[in-house]
Amino acid sequence: MRLSASVSELLQMNSAAKMVVATPLSRMPHLISDRSLVDAADALASYSKARFRSAYVPAGETIFMPKKGYGPRPVVVMGPESRTLYQSLVDRMAAALPAPSRAGRWSDHEVFGLSGGNSDTRIVDFDIAACYEYIDHRLLGEELVIQTLDTDTVETLLALLVEFFPRMVGIPQAMEASDLIADAYLGRLERSLTRSDYNLHRYADDFRIVASNWGRAHEAIEVAVSFARTSGLVLADGKTHVRSISQVRAPIEERESLLARYRAEADDNLRSLDYVQVDYDDFEVVEIAPEPDEVDFEAHLRIVEDWVKSDREQRSVHARFGSIALRVLQKSPDRVSDDWLLGIVERDPVRLPEIIAYLGARDEAEENWSALDRLTRMPRESPWSRLWVASLADQLPDEDCAGQKAILSWATNSLNDQHETVRAEVAWLLGGYEAISAKRVAELFVGASDVTQIGLAATAGRLRKSGMTAIPTAIRTETTLTRAAFDWAADG
Repeated sequence: MRLSASVSELLQMNSAAKMVVATPLSRMPHLISDRSLVDAADALASYSKARFRSAYVPAGETIFMPKKGYGPRPVVVMGPESRTLYQSLVDRMAAALPAPSRAGRWSDHEVFGLSGGNSDTRIVDFDIAACYEYIDHRLLGEELVIQTLDTDTVETLLALLVEFFPRMVGIPQAMEASDLIADAYLGRLERSLTRSDYNLHRYADDFRIVASNWGRAHEAIEVAVSFARTSGLVLADGKTHVRSISQVRAPIEERESLLARYRAEADDNLRSLDYVQVDYDDFEVVEIAPEPDEVDFEAHLRIVEDWVKSDREQRSVHARFGSIALRVLQKSPDRVSDDWLLGIVERDPVRLPEIIAYLGARDEAEENWSALDRLTRMPRESPWSRLWVASLADQLPDEDCAGQKAILSWATNSLNDQHETVRAEVAWLLGGYEAISAKRVAELFVGASDVTQIGLAATAGRLRKSGMTAIPTAIRTETTLTRAAFDWAADG
């Protein structure tokens, strides 16, 4: 595609570039092709503008990550240049678009419609199946023009999207910019339902309608299905529910009482008895209450334990506390069992980032290397999980142990992964241990696209410290950005 001079002059590409290099994709580790440009955001902005002004064909790679329930979520990983342009185009329109639904709190959506009402009132909850994958570019363009009156920017955005979605359906996931334009697109459905006199609330693609009775509730679903179809969207069958107010309130109340119950049980279990001398020959039994931190840690530990042991075929209320519990337990003097941690990933793969964060916060280096090794041996290892393993392995201290050796061997084997994003991340990891040759990095570089060449240049810079100059230098001088990434790594 070609970026026109008139549009390029209107874009704030420097601020967009700063966001790109500093912000990982949602639920993804911070990739080396972005991190290595942290000191070169201005260069990235200038480079992106120049490349797209000269008819640039952008590159992207799809990485599948798990999502709640079943099935994968496709995430298009763009090169830093494309992300910069995409972010700047959406930034240009942002002020004219409706306020993002995620600006509110999920808890406000969860309790919408629960006050008032009567025994006949029904709560209708539904969301859109694979919403981002089915956003129609033509309809998206119409909505963005209506909202912004900025035809040139909208047309440029659509031209960029079609480079990654040639069927003219779909937008990138895991980016705040996409969340904003998806909100605008879903506003079409929201307005249609509101005009039909439905009392509703929306958070992202989750809709709630408050209906006066059972019949009105089912009518609302039929109307929503019809309106959604006009936008090329469908309701998710498994997430469409009609319930009474008491049925909706029950799991919320259960969740709210769960932590209090676990804290109370932990407090009871941790209380101890002691004998206090009250006279020279008389003692009194005194109950000693535990410290609040002790109670908190014990309560969250029991939540994690019961979560792991519960029926894996059913979603447990404990899972709602999973991320919070693991964050709290990061500071506990006692380590959560690795069997539990791996059990969480096995039953709920989408929780892997929380497990990685927990391991990264612990000081037990040898145990952390061992846990990473066990993660790589689990069934259903996805490219997304390999990215997370490589990311944490790069952060762990050098520990001459069996787990570390196994991970470096795993990383070497992963240099042949079919996903170039994985190859770049494991190459960066191996570069830190001088466990990859400059020649191998060059081979990866030649076979890579703009999605990962910058990260591979950083790996070459990492090897530069070993005195290998000829091949790394040839990689360094490929572009302005490879030079910046190389120097960042070499000076680090």
